[in-house]
Amino acid sequence: MINLKQEAAKAALQLLKPDQLIGLGVGSTIAYFIELIASSISFKSSLKFISPSFETKMWLKENGLVCIDGSTQATLDYYFDSCDQLDMHLNAFKSGGGVHTGEKIMANMANQFILLADGPKMVEKLTTKYPLCVEIIPEAWLSVRKELRSSYSTMISEIVLRKSEQKAGPLLSERGNFLADIYFSKLPDIHELNKQIKHITGVVEHSLFYQLCSVCLLATADGVIHLTANRAEK
Repeated sequence: MINLKQEAAKAALQLLKPDQLIGLGVGSTIAYFIELIASSISFKSSLKFISPSFETKMWLKENGLVCIDGSTQATLDYYFDSCDQLDMHLNAFKSGGGVHTGEKIMANMANQFILLADGPKMVEKLTTKYPLCVEIIPEAWLSVRKELRSSYSTMISEIVLRKSEQKAGPLLSERGNFLADIYFSKLPDIHELNKQIKHITGVVEHSLFYQLCSVCLLATADGVIHLTANRAEK
């Protein structure tokens, strides 16, 4: 059986050129990409990488690739990442990793933000299959939860604060904030959702990537399809 995640990663290799500065997200597809770069790119020593993910930084170092401090950079040639789900306009949910704040920073730094995805993740419209993950300043947790429940009273089924598996208490983001998963019974209009969640005091960022991705390399059983964002919607 074809490993579609590996096929998407292989297609991304064709975009790399010497001396580029590359941003990377997190996930198994990105792990494949790193391994392929390390094993098959002749000019890999000229490439520099940054990532918001501790896990990805470790993968880079373990594969002998140059990982630098992202705070010293203003622009990237490419930002590559995977996702949980994406729609026909390349809007995406990136909820699993919980590092979406840093990922969005890099997406905005990049000349091109490229999603590496396997076919089953593509849907016509985003669904409620995955939660919206929200990074929240700890002191604002209860007030943010109250406002969310008030604003989306007929659409939210539950709001769950992520808990640490290794110690008692909440799981903290890379920035020391809480992460909460919002499970919708009905997904609000994503254009409005993108704006409204950000306007709640105490919310740092959320995991809906709305109109950020420019290109998707979508791996299917028939090959890799290069998709360009269509911004015809709101």
